[in-house]
Amino acid sequence: MIRGKCWVASDYVMAYDIIIQQFWTSPIDAEENSKWVMAGVDEAFNKENGFKDHGYTFIVAAHNFAGGGKSIEHVIAGLMGAGIKAVFADSFARLQFRNAINYGLPFITCKDIAKGCQTGDELEFDPDTGIIKNLSQNNSFQSVPVAPFVAEVGREGGLMNFVRKKIAAGEEIK
Repeated sequence: MIRGKCWVASDYVMAYDIIIQQFWTSPIDAEENSKWVMAGVDEAFNKENGFKDHGYTFIVAAHNFAGGGKSIEHVIAGLMGAGIKAVFADSFARLQFRNAINYGLPFITCKDIAKGCQTGDELEFDPDTGIIKNLSQNNSFQSVPVAPFVAEVGREGGLMNFVRKKIAAGEEIK
C-alpha cells in the first residue's frame, strides 16, 4: 500500500516540459534531475526543487502523460528523485511508459481519475488490487493491478538490477 499527496496535471504533459532540456544531466542522475521536475509545465515549478519541495507522492493526469519527443530517461529518474511513487493517467506516451517499467516506477492507466482528484488530495494505492482511494474526496477508482513482472522489477530498483540479480542467482529470466 502506498499513501500520499497527489498533484493533478493537465492533458498532454510533454516529456520535454517535465524536465526542460537545459536541465538534463549526463549521466542520468535522479537527485540532480529531480531539482527541475515540471519546470516547463508550470512556472511555479521553474526553480530549483520547485516541484520536489511540495512532497507529492503521486501524479494524476489525463491523456498522453510524458508524450512527445525522444525516449529521455531523465524524466523518469527525475520523477523518482522528486519522490513520485506512481503516476495515474488515462493514457501514457509509449516510450516513457516503457522507461517507467525499466526504472520500476508504476505508470498506471486509470480512466477518468483526473476528474475525481484535486491537487493536494490524499490518495492510497494498492498495487496488488489496482484500487486507488481518494481519501480526501471519499471516492475510489479501479485500475489494472501492477503486473507481477513490473512489480518485481520495481522491488529490485529497476530492470538492470532485476537482470543482475537473476544472473547472479543463475535463474532464468521470464
